[in-house]
Amino acid sequence: MTTRRTFLGAVAGGAAAATAFQGIAHAKGGAKPPLGLQLWSVRGMLAKDVPGTLGQVKAWGFDEVETFGKFGAEIAPQLEAAGLKVRAMHIGYDRLSGDMAGVLRDADAVGATTLINPYLPHQQKPQASREEILKAAGDFARWSKLCRAAGKRFAYHIHGQEFGPAPEGTLFDVLAKEAGPEVGFEADVYWVAFGGGDPVALMKNYPGRIWFTHLKDMAKGVAAGSEVGHREESNVVLGTGQIDIKGILAAGPKAGVETHFIEDESADPAGQIPKSVAYYRIL
Repeated sequence: MTTRRTFLGAVAGGAAAATAFQGIAHAKGGAKPPLGLQLWSVRGMLAKDVPGTLGQVKAWGFDEVETFGKFGAEIAPQLEAAGLKVRAMHIGYDRLSGDMAGVLRDADAVGATTLINPYLPHQQKPQASREEILKAAGDFARWSKLCRAAGKRFAYHIHGQEFGPAPEGTLFDVLAKEAGPEVGFEADVYWVAFGGGDPVALMKNYPGRIWFTHLKDMAKGVAAGSEVGHREESNVVLGTGQIDIKGILAAGPKAGVETHFIEDESADPAGQIPKSVAYYRIL
């Protein structure tokens, strides 16, 4: 089984959901941010039919998507034809290291203003080492400067390997401090919890630094760090698992969340995504 986590380490309910999604409800204290979709959720569908899949994504009610890998600048015309906007795109560590000029061109091609590294390569398992965290922080600071010079921003997708202990608190605290305040973060709430972090506390502790989230829910009974957490069946519809989705949404404004992206890593994204959209709407 290929999961997003392992992939990155190495390199239909449509119409009903669209109706449910229109006019997203207001949360207490203000409107909820837009809800987007990380296209990794539908990677299998994209591999077979890009225009049809993007049309389905639009039919589910999404106006914004987050791209990844080869499904980025290469599908810019199809994204435009489907009426889907891109503000954030995932770019691998190696490509950011060796081809920033090309990355920035790709961002321009899809209209993205934020470049996000989705995974920090690390040899120490399961948590990265302090040395690996410090190296990443230096790279992130450098990439952020290059992005800012091009009128864009840089962020890191928190994946769970950053929550090892450190005198400062956790290695994530080290990463956030050493990378500098201009580097933002995308909190994948599933993997934050899996790595031993608390998504709500993290968002409260870093006001203005959590620009995006990946909303996904973890099946009840799955323990942090367990092998079961890597299984597709552990990724469940929002609101049916153990992740505090309500608390995450409540913490969003102070944290600086601009868009919540659903990322569904289950074996049935087409079945689960519309239900997660409907849950988001009623909160």
